[in-house]
Amino acid sequence: MIRQAKKLILSKNKGFVLAEAMFAVIITLLIVLILQNLLKTIMLSDKADHKTDNVVFAYVQFNRFLHDDDTKLAYPFPEISTSRQAGIVKVDRDNKLKIYKLNFYKNMVRVTTPDGGHMPLLLEVKKANFVTTNNHIKISITEKDNRSTEIYFKLDAKSKIKERGRQKN
Repeated sequence: MIRQAKKLILSKNKGFVLAEAMFAVIITLLIVLILQNLLKTIMLSDKADHKTDNVVFAYVQFNRFLHDDDTKLAYPFPEISTSRQAGIVKVDRDNKLKIYKLNFYKNMVRVTTPDGGHMPLLLEVKKANFVTTNNHIKISITEKDNRSTEIYFKLDAKSKIKERGRQKN
């Protein structure tokens, strides 16, 4: 036994020195701290609400509604349009007219149907203003975090619709 102990003491393979062990522990702690901060950053960015995407989604959703496959024409209805709402007439393939209202109601921008239902387009809205022209609808939106957005929808002009009807007859 004494011979084996002498061999270990005299051997060239000494193992870790105390300074090397401390250096390895410090490196391990740094890696753990970096990973912890990285996970916190990922969790915070995951919780962040991307409201710009909500406005874009509302635009795409309403634009698809206006120009779906069953719609023949869609044009503004200025007679019922005000700064609080915009009127839209949709003509389907069977030439049936339906009047929709795009309005601001209880912190949301929504489309009301002729039958009494509604489709929310954008939530968390502080105020909205509607401007209806011959072939455009402009919606000025102020969100609850005070960001402002203007959305434009291009529609068919009512005068062109009358001309198309005369040409077909």
